Amino acid sequence: MTTPPVRRHVVLAGHRDGLLSRSEEILTRADYLVTPVATLEGLDALPASPAADVVVLDEGFGPEGGVRAAQHLRSVPRWRATSIMVVVPSGSTHLEECLVSGINDFLLAPFPDGELLDKVRRLTEVAARREVNTMLRVHELRVEGATVHGKTLNVSVNGLLAEVDGELNVGRVVDVEFFLPDDPDSVKSRGQVARRAYEASSFRPVFGLRFLELSARDRDRIGRFVSARERAAGGGK
Repeated sequence: MTTPPVRRHVVLAGHRDGLLSRSEEILTRADYLVTPVATLEGLDALPASPAADVVVLDEGFGPEGGVRAAQHLRSVPRWRATSIMVVVPSGSTHLEECLVSGINDFLLAPFPDGELLDKVRRLTEVAARREVNTMLRVHELRVEGATVHGKTLNVSVNGLLAEVDGELNVGRVVDVEFFLPDDPDSVKSRGQVARRAYEASSFRPVFGLRFLELSARDRDRIGRFVSARERAAGGGK
């Protein structure tokens, strides 16, 4: 007898007429188990089973906003292994706050149905969940240089692959700040935009960044993270 596939569980935290409007319909139609909650108290009161694979937070959720709600979730043991994504209006300054709040990904509203489904799919696949703590800031080092936010898709001691919410100029020198999983201290480095990559599953531009300056401590932190990830992928061998 064939065992039916496990339905991934998505918690939508926000008002139905807010930034998450239609999200329940979109995700349910894609066969996700969806639980909507409208208050922080309702989120805290959710039963532990079925466990949530990802929590999607409206930026305006809760008395202090979705970013503060994400910080609250990260302080509660049952939520620490759960992916968190926040939805913010395009141009929102709250992306700066997302960088340090344990948030794994973000959506800029309004967003196409396919982008929501793609990001939820990535964050609910166990092998990919929180593999790289995705929030990232890149600032071009020139007069009135652009600052863009995004998420890390991959990282090594030599550089990283990033999906960002704007354009970067190949060849430019940039300041980069990002986080590693379960590490409260950010990695800060100077790098160069080495190439524009083309990821079929990404809705936003993807760039390869090469580290030019990286402290010995941060190089060691990244090296240990990469080694641990490779061991986990190899079954602990």
